[in-house]
Amino acid sequence: MIFFYWLVAILPLETHRFWGYQLAGTFTIVKLVGLLCFLVAVVRLLQGSRPPFFQSATSWWFAVFFLLQCSSYLVQEGHLADPLGGYSHLVSIFLLFVATLTLVNSRLRLRRSLLVAIGAMGFTSLYAIREWQKYHGLYAGFRPGGMLSDPNEYALIAGLWMPLAFLWAFGKRPRWEKILCLGCFACCVLGTTFAASRGCFLGMMASFLFLIWHSRRRARNLALAAVLLLPVGLLGSHSAFDRLLHPSHSDYLAKEARITAWQAGWKMITAHPIFGVGLENFKAVMPDYQPRNIKVDSIAHNTYVEVAAELGVPALLIFLGMWVVSFRMLGRVRRRTQTGRLRGLFPIALGLQAGMVAYLVNAVFLSTWWYKMCWLLLFLSLCLDRLAEAALAPEIQASTSGAYLANVNSQAPEQGHVEPISVP
Repeated sequence: MIFFYWLVAILPLETHRFWGYQLAGTFTIVKLVGLLCFLVAVVRLLQGSRPPFFQSATSWWFAVFFLLQCSSYLVQEGHLADPLGGYSHLVSIFLLFVATLTLVNSRLRLRRSLLVAIGAMGFTSLYAIREWQKYHGLYAGFRPGGMLSDPNEYALIAGLWMPLAFLWAFGKRPRWEKILCLGCFACCVLGTTFAASRGCFLGMMASFLFLIWHSRRRARNLALAAVLLLPVGLLGSHSAFDRLLHPSHSDYLAKEARITAWQAGWKMITAHPIFGVGLENFKAVMPDYQPRNIKVDSIAHNTYVEVAAELGVPALLIFLGMWVVSFRMLGRVRRRTQTGRLRGLFPIALGLQAGMVAYLVNAVFLSTWWYKMCWLLLFLSLCLDRLAEAALAPEIQASTSGAYLANVNSQAPEQGHVEPISVP
């Protein structure tokens, strides 16, 4: 498991001069560690470990979406602009799927994996804070991206894990875990404040409103969230809220670039509704779908538009179905673990659900399907569902047997002897 924890810890460090060092082409040290995790998982499988990869419906939705992405090269009429880059992302995501579901096979390993993910985002946020401290005087409105290539991308990844960090920081946890989660949460709040991402601000508000509504202590959590998240939206001369109300010239240009990309994406969808223009082809073919008087070299800046434009409308429906099914799966786990001996899983399910809310809102403004930390959240959700189902199985069986016993006895005649039914 040490390799898996190591991988989770360095996943956000894409541009780190050591962990992001390219050994050969686009093959970085991060990908090398991911390959090691996959090999360890294969060894475990050969030793007899048989994780139910497709026990959950979410896994089937993921498998179909993955196959649609892989088949893009075969069904595309023209050539893909960057098949190596696109398929390297696909291979990395698939290896992460196998490694996560194979290695995270206990509640202890799930808890440690989530703690490492929270710690990784807190550590990455320190880079964003330091970057702002050193370079914020270069020009007005400087926004740090930390170890990611863009401040919006950094804010997206940080928003995935902030709800769970918040719940664990103020929940019933060991003291060292509460201190760790609170420190990482504070670093993420400060880092995202400097990043000033408007999409992150909207996603964060949606995720924390969802979290507070479904938490046991709504009033307390609402007050805490208001105090702790106030800097993200309101403080600072170039905050996310200020950028929403009073956009600068660069903000206006960014808005126009997004609108132009979305319009071009819609034209791609209408022209190629079934198979799309090809994986990773959006930017390459975008000039063909823009007005002649506007030339913007841009990615889609919208995950849903990008998936539909590159892979077709059916792929978009599969992509949305995957996240919806996963979200409902976590809701089922959350409801079944509110009380009883598994109540420790309740904040995990709630925190991951809130992280998904943040992701789905952010995906409106960013192209996000290749970010490994987003997929890690989805795959750990599958592990949580599997562990919860395994732990609840005896209780469900006993409850079902008890209901059957009561039903049979209630239908017995009032007179005469009725043999009791034994429950194994």
